[in-house]
Amino acid sequence: MKVAPTPENENERQTSLESMGILSTPRDPELDRITRLAERIFKTEIVAISLLDGDRQFFKSRINLAVPETPRDISFCGHAIMHDAPLVVGNTIDDERFSDNPLVLGAPHIRSYAGVPLSNREGYKLGTLCIIDSKTRNFSDSEIETLKDLAHWVETVLALRYTERSQRQLLADLDAAHRDMMIDSLTGVWNRRGLEELLAREMSSSRIKGGSAGVFMLDIDHFKQVNDNFGHLIGDKVIQGIAAIMSSSLRDHDIVGRFGGEEFVCILPGLRLEQTMYLGYKLCDTVRDQCRVSDMNGNPVPITVSVGATWISNESTDDYEPLDVLRIADEALYEAKESGRDTVRYRALDAFGSLDDLKG
Repeated sequence: MKVAPTPENENERQTSLESMGILSTPRDPELDRITRLAERIFKTEIVAISLLDGDRQFFKSRINLAVPETPRDISFCGHAIMHDAPLVVGNTIDDERFSDNPLVLGAPHIRSYAGVPLSNREGYKLGTLCIIDSKTRNFSDSEIETLKDLAHWVETVLALRYTERSQRQLLADLDAAHRDMMIDSLTGVWNRRGLEELLAREMSSSRIKGGSAGVFMLDIDHFKQVNDNFGHLIGDKVIQGIAAIMSSSLRDHDIVGRFGGEEFVCILPGLRLEQTMYLGYKLCDTVRDQCRVSDMNGNPVPITVSVGATWISNESTDDYEPLDVLRIADEALYEAKESGRDTVRYRALDAFGSLDDLKG
């Protein structure tokens, strides 16, 4: 038996794998969905997502495998990660690397194997998505291409889990002082620093997941007149009222922050373009109807807002930085103010977010 070799960059590969936080963790429903689908597509006995960790092979997801891990030195996947191309073995008995392997001579009596290496965003090979049978098999080119497509899906899920873990870790690591640096003291929503960081993370998530998000730049209309006519204390109440209305009107996972002065930003993950526009107009209506601020004599102060909107998708996030997105939303806000205020104007990042797509 030929022992599974070790990559030249093993130390770096191992460090990268450990940093992802996926070793010795519970089963992942999305990864289990992929292995179940592979079982149905290939009508195979065993499907596994393996991760090569130190001297063991850990199965992050498995179909018809009784054990959660096996020794790395007898693993097929240890051979597979040495190359970019899939490792395909139609008959293990005829392959000198595996003919006397314990997994061939004993349970699960492997006779055929196909495994596609799984890489993370740093380019390190973590393990494989593999299909295994106790009978010989000739894998077609079409089957291998399908297995590669499923492996890409696995890589996407693993990258998403890493991003989610990083976000949770960021929040967990924020001590009171750090968090205070990202929170607006007047309103309790995110400040500009927090908004820019969260927008960067949302754009990264959109790239990985293939998702989208709406972005608003919102400004309180005629706010200088509010301060001049009613005083800065009333102005502060108006700002607090707008922040409260936005926070209560949007979804729990939407991001609301004060960009500066009387300007706010909303980041709306997962929205389609038409949903983004609908929410923009709804927000204008809600502020107009619900913002109840009175002057020192108890008289109501009429408040409206103007909204500049843009929309990001996985097609556009590679070409834009967070500040580019905010700049384009700000340009749309300027158009809303030039159009008479108390309205929404939209500016696309690129052709992927054209309002023409909503017509017809």
